[in-house]
Amino acid sequence: MKKTLLFVAVALAFTACSQKSNISLTPAQPKAEVYGFETVPTATFTAFGDGVPPLDTYSPAQARALAKRAAIADAQRQIATKLFGVKINAKDTVKDAMLKSSVIEARVHGLVKNAAIVDEQYKDGLYRVELEVQMDKATWERLFAY
Repeated sequence: MKKTLLFVAVALAFTACSQKSNISLTPAQPKAEVYGFETVPTATFTAFGDGVPPLDTYSPAQARALAKRAAIADAQRQIATKLFGVKINAKDTVKDAMLKSSVIEARVHGLVKNAAIVDEQYKDGLYRVELEVQMDKATWERLFAY
């Protein structure tokens, strides 16, 4: 009787252990919730870029592709401006108490990673792109906390 009871208890224990080990993550559950981590706050940066095709293109497809490339580059520049700032160099030349020339140069240096195109439109020869970058708090502090 004791042997039968012991055998049933051991069998139930193995059954319970095997059922627990078959737990798997489903695509609907984010890993952060399964392991008990807090959700990480993120900031979203958005910029719009405009591009116009050059006049010396061979086809409408080439014109559209070049306009899209210009719009993406413009949007990336605007996001880099928001994140890293702009360096301005200016030089004015005055002769005989009159302004002879004025030169202003703006430069942006930065790395834009993981940017996603959210929306794009091509209308009347103008390509417009909406670009978005999401950044979590840890990345923001690592890059910009100084």
